[in-house]
Amino acid sequence: MMRQIVKFISGFILGSCALFVTVYLFGFLLSAGGIVLFDSESDQQRNFNIVLVLWLVVALASGWGMTRIGSKAKE
Repeated sequence: MMRQIVKFISGFILGSCALFVTVYLFGFLLSAGGIVLFDSESDQQRNFNIVLVLWLVVALASGWGMTRIGSKAKE
């Protein structure tokens, strides 16, 4: 059980880091291209909420996936 928790947490962290790098690079490229994704504070809040939900989904899915991969390797 403890191994599964460690696998889930490591997958959660790896997925979080991968998403952070992806979103950061995407934002950097859009900024370099002169594309603005927001005009007001409400647009900024909407974008933040989208990224927050996306982070939660990706982090949980990567944690679950890491746990599944680890259990399949054991069989």
